[in-house]
Amino acid sequence: MICTGKVSGKRIKLAHRSRGFTLLELLLVMAMVGILTCVATWGGSHLVRGWQLKRAGHQLLEDLKAVQARAEMSGSLTMVNGSLVMQRTFLAFDTDARSYVAYAWQDHDGDGVAEAGESVQLWQKSLPPGVSFGWSSGIDRRACSNVAGAPTSEISFSSPAYAPCDDRPCIKFDQHGFSVMGPGAVYLSEGEQSLAITGTRPGHFTLCEWGGERWR
Repeated sequence: MICTGKVSGKRIKLAHRSRGFTLLELLLVMAMVGILTCVATWGGSHLVRGWQLKRAGHQLLEDLKAVQARAEMSGSLTMVNGSLVMQRTFLAFDTDARSYVAYAWQDHDGDGVAEAGESVQLWQKSLPPGVSFGWSSGIDRRACSNVAGAPTSEISFSSPAYAPCDDRPCIKFDQHGFSVMGPGAVYLSEGEQSLAITGTRPGHFTLCEWGGERWR
């Protein structure tokens, strides 16, 4: 582009050339954009996975406490057709379906044994996408306690054959919110990340995260 002007009676010409990008500069810019896109995509998906796992852990912890609170509020006995019957609250896990179900049991026939047809499903929850029951590779310490030794099962609570557990890992709460079936742990994983929730017999639940060398 040529510009003209007049200074002290003399006409002068100003030359201005517009310079574009060279092919090498364009290639470098495109390469940098590609690298940044890959980093952002990987980092974003990694954060999403970590968020899903934490969401699953906190949701399960709150659900455990909700079932525990219900057991405490319901008490050990209830009136059915003019008679006092025993009642309990259960939480059963289905590892294959990645879900867990809360049940209310009432001993209708008064024999003290939980049987089919005596339990009512309260609700069912599923783990978020990508999260499953289990633990990532490299974990060599028991959940939350950091006692040496790899976990032995995704959910270490007992799996009684009677309903509503039906051979599934299960927690039975008494009227004090205690775990009648003893202590245990639930492991959750997503890729190389893991969380765990431990439960003691008195009903104290703890959430911890695997940090690569120990639970924290």
